[in-house]
Amino acid sequence: MVLTESINSLAKQATLVISAHTALLVINSYAHEKIDLIYSLTPHIPLLLFLCLAPLVVVFFLSTQSARQGAVVLLGILPAVLIYNIVTRFTALPPITQQKPSLVWKILYEGSFGIVLVLEIIAFWLTFKLLQEVHMQINKPTENVPKEQ
Repeated sequence: MVLTESINSLAKQATLVISAHTALLVINSYAHEKIDLIYSLTPHIPLLLFLCLAPLVVVFFLSTQSARQGAVVLLGILPAVLIYNIVTRFTALPPITQQKPSLVWKILYEGSFGIVLVLEIIAFWLTFKLLQEVHMQINKPTENVPKEQ
């Protein structure tokens, strides 16, 4: 498989979106910890590491000959992250606080939550487009093979 300009462009865009997604997911988790005393990062570290690092590691395969496999893995991970974020956001217990949290942390939490969801959808769409490009490249007939008549 030859990596075309469109595949490389989509891979770069996906890398930027997923890098921003990872940073915002960390900020979102930290803000959640500042708002809710029960939500501590310690028990959530293994899952958060997987949700943050797995897409970030896989995205670097998009610029190699393993672009197809990387795209398939991302198409599995990104919906899982999206579902996890929605479920934990809306099924969490009401915050238990000793003191009223700062409004800045609440705004940061809600804002980063929304942006993370949007970035996950954009990353999924870019990865899907990349996979389509890879499949078109694989199924493209080669020009050096003589046509049978």
